[in-house]
Amino acid sequence: MLAGELTELLSREDPDLVAIETPFTGRFPRAVIGLAETRGAMLAALGRWGGEVVEYEPARVKSVIVGFGNAEKHQVAFMVQHELRLAEPPPPDAADALAVALCHLRLARLDL
Repeated sequence: MLAGELTELLSREDPDLVAIETPFTGRFPRAVIGLAETRGAMLAALGRWGGEVVEYEPARVKSVIVGFGNAEKHQVAFMVQHELRLAEPPPPDAADALAVALCHLRLARLDL
């Protein structure tokens, strides 16, 4: 279902590229398995799409957005809210996704 929805989204929006976060290793085996399954579905859809995919490590995203790689989720959300001039902080997952996009835009502008 996830791969199908992502394929539909890619077809509808026709992005130039997709920026994603590399996975982190967790302490909870069930969560790691779920993340791996989700990531596999996502990567399969992206592979079929055939466009450019760039990946950033979570610490790199936090460093670019907040200024240090060990930033907490609420700090990332605050900076995303500030950067995008949002009325309130986005939900944690949305803040993370927006932070990856902003990270890519900043680094691409610098050609890093």
